[in-house]
Amino acid sequence: MLKFIKMHALCIMAVILFTGCQSNSNTQLDVKMKSDDELREIANTYTYEDYKMVFEEVVSEANELEEDGKLNKWIIRILAKEKLTYITDLTDEQVIQLAEQAMEEDRVWKSIAKDEYEVSVTQKEVENYIKEGPDTSNLHQHQAFADAMGLSLEELNHHFDRDIYEKNVIWLKLKPKLEKKYDTTNDNEQVEKYGEEVESQLK
Repeated sequence: MLKFIKMHALCIMAVILFTGCQSNSNTQLDVKMKSDDELREIANTYTYEDYKMVFEEVVSEANELEEDGKLNKWIIRILAKEKLTYITDLTDEQVIQLAEQAMEEDRVWKSIAKDEYEVSVTQKEVENYIKEGPDTSNLHQHQAFADAMGLSLEELNHHFDRDIYEKNVIWLKLKPKLEKKYDTTNDNEQVEKYGEEVESQLK
């Protein structure tokens, strides 16, 4: 369970480091994060009901922007980040812009891992990772998100959020290669360096 939480946090960190500040037209978005104290307070005080209310609002807003289609899950994720971690209030256009960018960055992230570092994962590896970690989660926000989506925890993990856990499994294999390349065992530094590689591919 601790391994799951750490890897999920690393994956989110990777997304944050190269997501959401620049559009394809190079228009800068000045997205401001809540303070560490505010984020800590949310983590320590939010109940299942608090998270469920947030996520239900997120799902409703996302469906108004795009009810179906491959971008919907990315819109949901951006809106969730906005409500839980941002001070900045995003416009609908900015939400869509950031969702499109996050979706493309995810594709490039995995493409670089496969093409340049020869790292790929099997469906069985992803399934085992989910069963051993996310499926055993008792985190309030995890169950609240599943319920807001109208899904079981297993459906959320194995289908809707499968791409996130696939990235986590890729990271487990990619990490030793980055340690060797950058001569470091610091997770933050590795994520930042890899984020720079992804950014260079997106320009």
